[in-house]
Amino acid sequence: IPPLPEKTEVFICTSPIKKYRYCPYEKFAWIEKHFGHKFLEHVILTRDKTIVSGHVLIDDRPDIIGVERTPTWEHVLFTACHNKHLQLPASCHRLHSWADDWKAILESKRTC
Repeated sequence: IPPLPEKTEVFICTSPIKKYRYCPYEKFAWIEKHFGHKFLEHVILTRDKTIVSGHVLIDDRPDIIGVERTPTWEHVLFTACHNKHLQLPASCHRLHSWADDWKAILESKRTC
């Protein structure tokens, strides 16, 4: 992971595929391989991301719905093949890749 602004905590919040029993294992294995064993402590496995508290949720899914109608986080859409055609309102953020200025989005939340 590239250096992050001070006092930034990063978690991976992921939803397992319901009908694939190996999905949670494969997600944890991927995270351990790419981020190391210690980062497994920063994984939140949930079917409802709206109940997770945070400032920013970067996700490729354009419609994150759940129990909470107004989650605590701001949804930033990460561009993927299934959502690149979507037009977002001017007030919404989109990351086309990790080369985009994601740090500016984090910093903007810090000043709120």
